[in-house]
Amino acid sequence: MMKRAWSLIARPLAIARRITGVLLLIAGILGLLLPVLPGWSLIIPGVALLGRRDRLVRLSHLAMRYALRRMRRSRQPYLRLLGQRLTMEYGRTRRVVMPAIVATERAVARALVW
Repeated sequence: MMKRAWSLIARPLAIARRITGVLLLIAGILGLLLPVLPGWSLIIPGVALLGRRDRLVRLSHLAMRYALRRMRRSRQPYLRLLGQRLTMEYGRTRRVVMPAIVATERAVARALVW
């Protein structure tokens, strides 16, 4: 009986967690483009709520890598140089941000377990 009651509560919590994660991720991406919003401070909890293995997170990471690869292979020298620089910055940012995402994921998991 208790297990069934928990499953009735867990499903809406999972849906709310996914919706909140997607909204934070969208706001974080807008924050990277607009100088008004803080980007990384919204992306990190968004990815932590969704989970690093979430399909949306994985596909956005792959799309970014493909876009950077296309830029690096461009015929225009300025676009090629920009692709090289952005690839280096993307790698640096991932090395800095990933530990924060992992720590936030663990904190969220502990908080949601109760």
